[in-house]
Amino acid sequence: MEFGILGPLLISGDSGSVQLRRKPRAVLSALLLHPNQIVSRDRLIAAVWERPPRSAVSNLQTYVSQIRRAAIDVETCEPGYRLHADSGRLDLLAFGEAVRAARELAARDDLAAAHGEFQHAFRLWRGRPAEDAPLARTLAARIAELEEQADRARADWTDVRLALGLHQELITELYAQLESDPLRERPWRQLMLALHGAGRRAEALDAYMRARKVLVDELGVEPGPELRELHGALLAGDQAHPPVRRAAPAWTGLCQLPADLGDFVGRAAELTTVTCALGTGGSAPAIVVVSGPPGTGKSTLAVHAAHRVRERYPDGQLFARLGGMDPGDALAELLKALGVDGEMLPAATEDRAAMYRARVADRAVLVVLDDARDELQVQHLLPGTPRSAVIVTSRGPLAALPGATAVPLEVLPFEEARRLLAGIAGRDRVAAAPDSAETIVRVCGRLPLAIRIAGARLATRPAWSLTDFAERIASASLDELRYGRLDVRSTYAMGFAPLSAAARRAFLMFGVTGLDSVADWSMRALLGQPPRLADQAVEDLATAGLITASEIDGAGQARYRMHDLLRDFARELAVDGQADALRRLSQESLERLMAATTELPLPLVPPAPDALPRTPPAGPRRRAWLLAERKTLLAVAQAAAPPMAARLAEVITPFLTIRGFHDDADRLLSAVSAVADRKTARRLRLMRVDVDLDRGRPREVMAELRELLAASEADGDQHEAAYALTMLGTCAAAAGDLGRALAHTTLAADRFLEYGDTNGLANAWIAMSVIHLHQARWAEAAEVCELGLVLTGGAQNAQYHAELLRGLGIARFEMGQVECAIEHYEESLRLARELDWAKGERMTLRRLGEAHAALGHFEQATEMLAECGRMFAAAGDVHGEALTEFALGETCRWRGDEQAALGHFLSCAALLGPLGEPTWRVRTLKEIARSRAALATAGRA
Repeated sequence: MEFGILGPLLISGDSGSVQLRRKPRAVLSALLLHPNQIVSRDRLIAAVWERPPRSAVSNLQTYVSQIRRAAIDVETCEPGYRLHADSGRLDLLAFGEAVRAARELAARDDLAAAHGEFQHAFRLWRGRPAEDAPLARTLAARIAELEEQADRARADWTDVRLALGLHQELITELYAQLESDPLRERPWRQLMLALHGAGRRAEALDAYMRARKVLVDELGVEPGPELRELHGALLAGDQAHPPVRRAAPAWTGLCQLPADLGDFVGRAAELTTVTCALGTGGSAPAIVVVSGPPGTGKSTLAVHAAHRVRERYPDGQLFARLGGMDPGDALAELLKALGVDGEMLPAATEDRAAMYRARVADRAVLVVLDDARDELQVQHLLPGTPRSAVIVTSRGPLAALPGATAVPLEVLPFEEARRLLAGIAGRDRVAAAPDSAETIVRVCGRLPLAIRIAGARLATRPAWSLTDFAERIASASLDELRYGRLDVRSTYAMGFAPLSAAARRAFLMFGVTGLDSVADWSMRALLGQPPRLADQAVEDLATAGLITASEIDGAGQARYRMHDLLRDFARELAVDGQADALRRLSQESLERLMAATTELPLPLVPPAPDALPRTPPAGPRRRAWLLAERKTLLAVAQAAAPPMAARLAEVITPFLTIRGFHDDADRLLSAVSAVADRKTARRLRLMRVDVDLDRGRPREVMAELRELLAASEADGDQHEAAYALTMLGTCAAAAGDLGRALAHTTLAADRFLEYGDTNGLANAWIAMSVIHLHQARWAEAAEVCELGLVLTGGAQNAQYHAELLRGLGIARFEMGQVECAIEHYEESLRLARELDWAKGERMTLRRLGEAHAALGHFEQATEMLAECGRMFAAAGDVHGEALTEFALGETCRWRGDEQAALGHFLSCAALLGPLGEPTWRVRTLKEIARSRAALATAGRA
């Protein structure tokens, strides 16, 4: 048995990949992180559970038994367990062995051999150690230790490459290291040496000044003697003329803050504390925590304060409503707001946090984190540099958050509570009945939420007198509201009691679904009533202040939002018909979802019998609706009965994939497949593999695809097997096994023809055309693309049509038909933009720039490619950046600047890295050799 722990857990036996469930995988990962050591039961329990259950010991024994049933030899050694491994079976040990060998070779001045050993060592790293294992925080130190060991080894490898004169290829790598960790002096020194060795002396001197600034600003210390000595040596050297550096891409300022309240009342002292705290300078971001009981107006104060200080943070204001959200999901939302493409998000929360901090580094950004659960939820969302600031709202004080200014909120002073009521219900009405107004404020417990409920009901019923209303609310839960401490439940019950039967049902149905917001159509489906009656019930809820009705979503729909505590209150009340309501909502969601996604491809599984025909792009309205309803549709899919849940997941997945919501798709498909029957679960797993392929993870899914293919063929489902074959072909092509890739896709295409499945056939032909392009078989690629364009004619499937047009353009370009290629690229680009398909737009724009360069339109081509590079960088797509550098290299060569071309090709190779796509890496290395040969010849001449 062989294991991989330097990345997602891999287990390989004689019969292929071995899969374990979540908890056994966590136990095995903990043992692999401590190979050949006895790991006590207590340590294993702490590694698997943050809060161990009472049955933890027996559960652990069960998990070890499951591991052993998978033919993995775990030895029982009191007081725990041990897993024996050697460097031939575990990548962690193989890495250590290769690094030790490399260092020994370097010590003997065998630099070329040392370079090879280091390369071998780092090929073993596939991500963060055990990144897909559900481990508790106790193992964070061990994982950090391994990453630190890797950092030291990489630094030693860099010294070897510097000694070998590989300066140019190190520059990009070192800049990337320093962007994520600028406080280490060794990489700065190595960067200076690489820049100097590449003839970029001025940049080397600039690197020293940057290093000194960050060390002084962040640590208050001057650079160490090695850096200072190197700086002095460079100053004493000969002058050089460094090349022009391209500016890094940047995102523009943005504001995600909710609208401020025009009737904001009081809180003067608290508001002053918040705004003053945000104005203080220091070596860390200012953090303010607004805390208090539910309904005290924490979010209102935070948003109001954020609007008042917006000018201090011109680079942007971010807003995230946390609730029970996982920090990784919150980071995904923030990163997407900052322009990162969903498919480029790292899997690990820590890596997302690093990307987030890098994005906002040295910028003036205000981050508002609403309704935080605890300190752990917040810590990953804090910027790392002092120009930014954070406002956090939470029910608890978050006292363990370092350096935070605490702003506790209590109930409103009486006069402020009265002013709030007057501002909502009407100043004249309140002034005319001061005693009744006092009663209303007192019964509401001076709680802003309760006062807003009362004021809103009065405002929507202008015929009511304050005396009647005061008597009305005083008769409901008055005793509860008289106690000194605020009773939120009684306040909510008081708003619930006077509702009509229809409104009560609407409140309960809204609450028990778990949705945080709904549009009109959802509410009507839940109630199963005619639109007029359903709308009246919703209006009654808004009048009572139990939902907010002021939000307009991106699709132009009114959205009704219920506070999470109100949903908790609703869930406590018994309700009949919940299952019927969910069934109606699920059916309505499916029908609307199917109609909204006909412009998108079908998922990569045999088409469902009720699948609607594909249509040309229908404009932005459908996409706006899908974006606005995404969270609702996901929640409905997970709450629906298994068959309906599977169908909803199947229909929404293409939308989630094309818009970069890969985490949502993966989570939904995993949850639904866990409760589906065997065949449906396999179908959903195929779709999940396609999601991972769109993320650019072909190596990670190869084993699962083989398993799915075998299962489909064992069941005699050759149609389903054809989809697995198509995806296997894509994986094989990414691995450079083009012969196997072509065999897989050809067989799949034959089966799709047999079944009359145009969706599958289009996919197979797209994959086949890519393989032909990799093989430089331009005519065959063009032929397949033309067949596919006939199949998807009239842009009935716009995404496939755009992909095939791009493929045909590439083939024509390589055949010397550049003008024809440009026509295909421009049509592909138009379709991608119509679909709002950012990935397709970037890929095609790069090809279009390349084609214009081939025609000698160098200025136009350079502008296009520069824009394309910024788009790839903003999306976090390193592979796309690499290929853009390749295109810029070709442009410089055609322009006659071979030196600049070499620089771009070297940048491409550095971005691709040693584990980059084999076809492109080989091609790039050939062009580097060609440029060097040309420059050498020119030098001799």
